[in-house]
Amino acid sequence: MNIFRNRLTLLLACLLAASCGVNKSIVIADGETADGGSTVNGSVRIGSGCKVTGNCRTVNGRVTVGRDSSVGGLATVNGSISIADGVAAAGDVRTVNGSLVVGAGISVEGSLETVNGSVECGPGTVAEGISTVNGGISIEGTRVDGDLTTTNGSVTLTGGARVSGDVIIKGKDRPGARKKTVEITIADGSIVEGNIVVRDAGRLVKVILTGGGAVQGEIENAEVVENF
Repeated sequence: MNIFRNRLTLLLACLLAASCGVNKSIVIADGETADGGSTVNGSVRIGSGCKVTGNCRTVNGRVTVGRDSSVGGLATVNGSISIADGVAAAGDVRTVNGSLVVGAGISVEGSLETVNGSVECGPGTVAEGISTVNGGISIEGTRVDGDLTTTNGSVTLTGGARVSGDVIIKGKDRPGARKKTVEITIADGSIVEGNIVVRDAGRLVKVILTGGGAVQGEIENAEVVENF
């Protein structure tokens, strides 16, 4: 996450130095082909059926992608990212202060990452994992070829979702802080092929297995509740 923040800070500095596209939104109409682009105080709006060969980035703005478009990487610092059904992303999809909402039939060749926000993803594939710090992760029918990682959020797998890596809960139990239970729900035939890893044994973590949900690896430092 620190590397991501540093890269976005560098992007902002370069844009301000170039004084190019600083206060303009990037708008790509339905069916258009474009190279992508960067802005600072503007949104990124990509229509349906578009082909964007490069990356699209902003600092203070929302990113939206319409149905059946193909894009490169997507990034913002202060804004959410919303991706409609049938979209293919050739790179990472990242924000710092915002949520990620990804539709059905998607293909992400990189990762889905946010710091202060939740992640929701429908059926499709994510090649390099999903991570957040202060937010939950919810995937429905998604194939994730990597880890699911969070610090302060719940994790929910439904609709036959499958994670080839681990589910990792980071962070330490802070003395004197109010303890909150982090729940990991694996339901509807969903499978974690790897392990459930809780980095701090003092954290309160509950793994709920229901409707045929399963963990094929080990479960470390967590209470297991089976409800079949």
